[in-house]
Amino acid sequence: MFKFFTQLKKHFFDSSFLPFIFLGLLLISQLLLALFLFQTETVVLILSLLALGVWLVATVIALNLIEISSRLDLERNQINAMIYSIDDPAVSYTNDFEIILVNPALEKFTNLKREELIGKVIRPELSNDARYGFLTKLIFPSLAPLVVERSADTYPQKIKVKFDQPRELTLEIVTTKVVDEHGNNYGFLKIIHDLTKDEALQKTQRDFITVAAHQLRTPLAGLSWILELLVKKELGPLTPEQEKLIKQGQEAVVESLKTVEDLLTASQIEEGKFGFQFTQADLIPIIEDVLTNFEPAASKKKVKLIFYRPNFKLEPFVMDPLRVKLVLEILVDNAIKYNVENGEVAIKLELDPKLPFINISVADTGQGIAPQDLSKLFTKFFRSEAVMKEETSGIGLGLYLAKNIVEHHGGKIWVESIVGRGSTFTFSLPLDPAYLPPQ
Repeated sequence: MFKFFTQLKKHFFDSSFLPFIFLGLLLISQLLLALFLFQTETVVLILSLLALGVWLVATVIALNLIEISSRLDLERNQINAMIYSIDDPAVSYTNDFEIILVNPALEKFTNLKREELIGKVIRPELSNDARYGFLTKLIFPSLAPLVVERSADTYPQKIKVKFDQPRELTLEIVTTKVVDEHGNNYGFLKIIHDLTKDEALQKTQRDFITVAAHQLRTPLAGLSWILELLVKKELGPLTPEQEKLIKQGQEAVVESLKTVEDLLTASQIEEGKFGFQFTQADLIPIIEDVLTNFEPAASKKKVKLIFYRPNFKLEPFVMDPLRVKLVLEILVDNAIKYNVENGEVAIKLELDPKLPFINISVADTGQGIAPQDLSKLFTKFFRSEAVMKEETSGIGLGLYLAKNIVEHHGGKIWVESIVGRGSTFTFSLPLDPAYLPPQ
């Protein structure tokens, strides 16, 4: 009853409720008239009361419908306001691809007016239409001239495409389902991010890094050769102090050359020029070779290297052995660098319980990684403050390279860490070549 009077007060002057008000007043006046004129006519009184009861029921139903309609209008207006406030082009359409909502950014982006869009049904056949062809390729991104990246078939879906007409564009199209609280799908919302300027800027940065790295590599290689001659005393004897300084210089040059090579490798990966050579290879010898090569560095840091051999037979599988070795070198190198004295670095292999993948983990007993740094760990040039205090060399490319190599194999890389107790980096590789992405 309280809800009824609340709704009545809220919608009393609503235009859609006014007919019920007039009908109610008419029935009440009719009832009063019946009471005054036909006091002994029971039938008339019953009929009048019955009509008033029907009106009350109809009024309650009408108020509920008006309340629902009002709420839907409010929600629709809120959604419209949100979409209109988005700077990126956005379009919403039904399951039948009838456009129901666009924002001004989409009108400007497609050079189509709202009046030309609302109610228009977009079909793939319109992809060559002079007016609607570009919009059609946005709604059906697989029709775009070049599909660069595509997410899994789950929502929200992301797809990166390139256009050369009507102008050169690189776009990321994000598609989200529009569902109600019961999970019923009413349509889709697409938001288009224009990445053209960002890509141009990134290309300029990559070109600069590539040129600078190439220019540095030649003189550094020459300097390394000269220092090698001096260390071998082929140019004459050295005093102990000179020999010490030259060896320090040699180590610095080697570190600088490694940085230059990492920069070039990162640029090649981003440009798609980092050629992978896939072949049948055995993972166990690769791990053993990496641990053997890092034994001197581990001994110097007083860190123990452990390889827990699997209790299952691991057959050779398709991979790029040199690149997989590089991933292991990056992870083991970091595990040694950021470990504690008398710490451990342990490598384990486990089969994925659900998919034909092998999981390779590299665990250390080092300082661990702060929670706020975990999400940035595999991004380019990222180095946490704690790491920079302990290890000043490096530019933060190792984990970025490792992530790209693993993903080019169709795998994933992740980390689990506890500050003060250590970190475990794990990456997966497919044992079935069917899971390798197209190269």
